[in-house]
Amino acid sequence: MVIMGTFLAAALLFLAFWLIRIALGLDRIAPLPQVELPPAVEAPCESPAPPLPLAPAAWGSESPYAPPTSPPLPLPVPEPAAPLGRFRVPVSYYRLIDLPLIGLVFLVYFALTAMPGGEEIPLEKKFGPEVLVASIFFQLVLMGMVVAFVLWRVKLAEWLGLRWKMWPLAFAIAPLTVFFMWCLMGTLHISGWNGWLERSLGIDSMQEAVKLLQEAKDPLVIILMAIAAVIVAPLAEEVIFRGYLYPAAKRFCGTAGAILFSSLVFAAAHGNVVALLPLFALAVILCLLYEFTGSIWACISVHFLFNAATVSIQLLARSGIVEIPTPE
Repeated sequence: MVIMGTFLAAALLFLAFWLIRIALGLDRIAPLPQVELPPAVEAPCESPAPPLPLAPAAWGSESPYAPPTSPPLPLPVPEPAAPLGRFRVPVSYYRLIDLPLIGLVFLVYFALTAMPGGEEIPLEKKFGPEVLVASIFFQLVLMGMVVAFVLWRVKLAEWLGLRWKMWPLAFAIAPLTVFFMWCLMGTLHISGWNGWLERSLGIDSMQEAVKLLQEAKDPLVIILMAIAAVIVAPLAEEVIFRGYLYPAAKRFCGTAGAILFSSLVFAAAHGNVVALLPLFALAVILCLLYEFTGSIWACISVHFLFNAATVSIQLLARSGIVEIPTPE
């Protein structure tokens, strides 16, 4: 119920921000600068032009065929576009035709989350190798659909900022962001927030993917789950949510509305109430990183390290090397 309410809140926020921008006349894309050419000078037509002299030496300064004595005036150069400043994610690629795809992505994750959970089915049977392979394939297909929908308008490297000159910053951005997320999740745990949600809603705070890593006995299931979490999810989800859903929503809702909308959808798409707040915070941070760096590589690096650290901790806990505290 909470997850469904989060999806509904995201849809209402998108609609509200879009209507506000329409009412304020902000739902427009600035036109490209136009170059104004100087007016053409028409030659006088009172008398026919004299014949061209046979030799250049015979040219006179009064002849209309004489070479110009001064260089022609240069064409006016258009003023450079206003810099984006700290916000580097453009919206000029997106139009009204993106609304159906925004709605489709929204409905896909809504439908996946609203499907019956089947709690009576053992976890390892519920997420067998064939199910995990299908999940990986589905994420890649959805990512490919989004990419194909945009590529006819803009090149991939330009769209996602793949030529990030400051890429070494990822080695600092990713650990700092993951450390902040651990602090946030630790604070929620220590404060009793997770335990209160469990008791109030009668739910399990642990995500099914995390529980699967702890309880699965089939090595193939563990390997596929690790591949899906560490490799496929950071790539596919970042392209879908930050690469497309956020900037496409920004075209209609503005920066603040797009951050709230895409972050709520991202958090709700994982289908865990206890993880809703931390995942929402992570999505907001990823949107801001995308804006400040202009490259999807920053988001992918954070997502990769966050998931890789989670998988590693769960595997260490599975082997008994570390002990994970449970909510009180």
